[in-house]
Amino acid sequence: MKTDIQRATELVASQLPAELYRHTVRTRDYALELAKAYGCEGRELERIELAALLHDNCKHWQAQRLMDEAKTLGYEPTELEMRVPALLHARVGAHRLQRDFGVTDGIVYSAVYCHTVGGRGMGREARIVFCADKLEPGRDYEGLEGLRARAADGLNELCLAVIASGLNYLTGKGAPIDTATLDFYNELILERSVG
Repeated sequence: MKTDIQRATELVASQLPAELYRHTVRTRDYALELAKAYGCEGRELERIELAALLHDNCKHWQAQRLMDEAKTLGYEPTELEMRVPALLHARVGAHRLQRDFGVTDGIVYSAVYCHTVGGRGMGREARIVFCADKLEPGRDYEGLEGLRARAADGLNELCLAVIASGLNYLTGKGAPIDTATLDFYNELILERSVG
């Protein structure tokens, strides 16, 4: 996996626009910080690092290119993704992992696939990348410091706070909400009630 991380680092440095590359590095660094705080080590840390490095591997693509690539990869966009093609960058990016980056790890795939809107069945690595993407130090929006402070409450509580913040933002704009986000939220609430 160390070879995958080195190769991914080189590829994103050469392929991503400068600001997106800086976001990627900050996301990786923050994801590793969270991971260590939550007791991750060894292969788990490597998977988190690799997923964070590759999470936005095609975010800079235009809508038509994302749609064309989804078709090429055999991914059927949801109705929401058809209307908001930018959402496709997570799903298309995950589908590109093996073909374009030589990454076959299913946990890394899941973390990249779910990093934007979440989803049911996300493991610890995917949850960490999901939060790190939204909380990395380059982000700047109202309530961010309070969200970062929620990391002390545990990973699931941090995920819930990040989702709630995102839902507030989207409903305030009258924007649609991906059902995968609601599935993730409900799963976290049910996990909390089981305790």
